[in-house]
Amino acid sequence: MGDFNKLGLKKQILQAIKHKESTEVQEKIIPLALQGKNIVFTSMTGSGKTLAYTLGFLGKINPKLGIQMIVLVPTRELAIQVKKEIEQICEPLKIKVGMLFGGRSIAGDYKTTKRRNQILIGTPGRLIQHVNEKNIKIGDVKYLVFDESDQMFDRGFADDCAYLITRTSKQVQIILSSATISEKVQTFIDQEINDYQLLNIGIKIPKKITQEKTYCDIKGKNKILLNFFSDREFKRALIFCNTKAKTETISDFLRDHNYKAQALNGQLEQQDRQNRLNLFKDGKLSILVTTDLAARGLHVPKIDLIINYDVPVRDDFYVHRIGRTGRNNNAGYALTLICPEDEERFLRIETTYQLEIKNAKFLETG
Repeated sequence: MGDFNKLGLKKQILQAIKHKESTEVQEKIIPLALQGKNIVFTSMTGSGKTLAYTLGFLGKINPKLGIQMIVLVPTRELAIQVKKEIEQICEPLKIKVGMLFGGRSIAGDYKTTKRRNQILIGTPGRLIQHVNEKNIKIGDVKYLVFDESDQMFDRGFADDCAYLITRTSKQVQIILSSATISEKVQTFIDQEINDYQLLNIGIKIPKKITQEKTYCDIKGKNKILLNFFSDREFKRALIFCNTKAKTETISDFLRDHNYKAQALNGQLEQQDRQNRLNLFKDGKLSILVTTDLAARGLHVPKIDLIINYDVPVRDDFYVHRIGRTGRNNNAGYALTLICPEDEERFLRIETTYQLEIKNAKFLETG
């Protein structure tokens, strides 16, 4: 951990920072952003990247002008989280932060579009809608962030993001963060970002996460869950599945066995998703059964256990999932349940990330 005082930040910004020490990603990104560099970087979840790109641009924002900085994110949940984090720094500086995302009535956006904001956080589609309808003007935007880019481009937003670059200032400075540089991300970088600095920051998987695996058949998975939870003390656990339907059936099964569990997936209404997340954060839910919706970006402190009920469909999803535990140098635990048809896929994950994952010997399926 380092010292924010050594990063070249203005005095009033230093006074607004509530964090005592800077992280590696902040130490590397902030000075380059202050120098006006375009930056492409990768870092693991929980590394402090939101604060890094915010502080890198914040000293250049004029509170008397309109929109000067845009942060693009893939989901409404991430938009809400990023806005909350940025607002904590901006409020004492009299810099206003607005938010626009899809999935709600366009009329609900007018509080944002009618107010003079200096920073705007949003999902690409909704932002473009307001730009094209001339509800907001972004021609003077000089600071543009693409956050969680691999997830954003997997959702088909690459063209929207490229379009938004054309609508901002010709002198726009870009920061792109991505957990991994996928093929789609690399194509976007090559086509849209000139003269950038590339940084791969930190390790992919926190060192204090204990990773274990167990081999089973599909029918044995639920019994493993019960044995596992009866053997452990925990406050919060995330169970990851590959389908929305499975999140519902597993959460139902756990509730039938007196566990405080709920499903989280893209089929739920936005308010229901947020309510369940809030219950989980507040400790009123101990288990959240989710798709990869919750593997990225969402900040839930002190998740004790991660269970991969299904082996993830993509190698990098494994990193994103288990990165929800073991944050801020805390200890964490991740267990993966592996059926015969998944063995080859999981071996590829172990090989790709050079992992030596031990068998969880205490689990019995018979």
